[in-house]
Amino acid sequence: MKIKLNTNEVELAFETSKKRFIGNLKMGKAFSYGYEKGMKGELYDSFLGCLGEIAYAKASNTFFNGSYSDNLERYTDSDFQNNIEVRTQDIKKDRSNFLLIRPGEKHGKYFLVIHNGNYEFNILGSFIFDKPMPERLTDFGYPNRPPAYRININELKPLEENVRQDKF
Repeated sequence: MKIKLNTNEVELAFETSKKRFIGNLKMGKAFSYGYEKGMKGELYDSFLGCLGEIAYAKASNTFFNGSYSDNLERYTDSDFQNNIEVRTQDIKKDRSNFLLIRPGEKHGKYFLVIHNGNYEFNILGSFIFDKPMPERLTDFGYPNRPPAYRININELKPLEENVRQDKF
């Protein structure tokens, strides 16, 4: 499913990502799992994540709450109600995209959203993460980062089949 964000939606993503970024600075919290892209990467990835959440909300007609922590506490709820998590990536021209889930993450329905440029997104589908999957663990060739589960695009259930977004 393709989604194009308008200027108001882009502004909402920017404001939300700014609040999340500053909140993390105040808490002394940085990106984890051996993330090494620096400040520019953190700012961009935070903004991209918010854009993807808004694209998902628009595609699924779901409320976007713009969550961030005002009281300097770690935000632990899911991105959306019913244990829905959204993962956003830029389209990879040199290799194919895939969904990455870390073993310690909360169980839920994970959606992969791809940014195609110019604030256009594809909601590629979802995968239900409800149990350990040791056969999927890989470090993707980055030994300084902990292993994660790799879910290929052809394993995702399209959004059109997820009309009600019920709990898994």
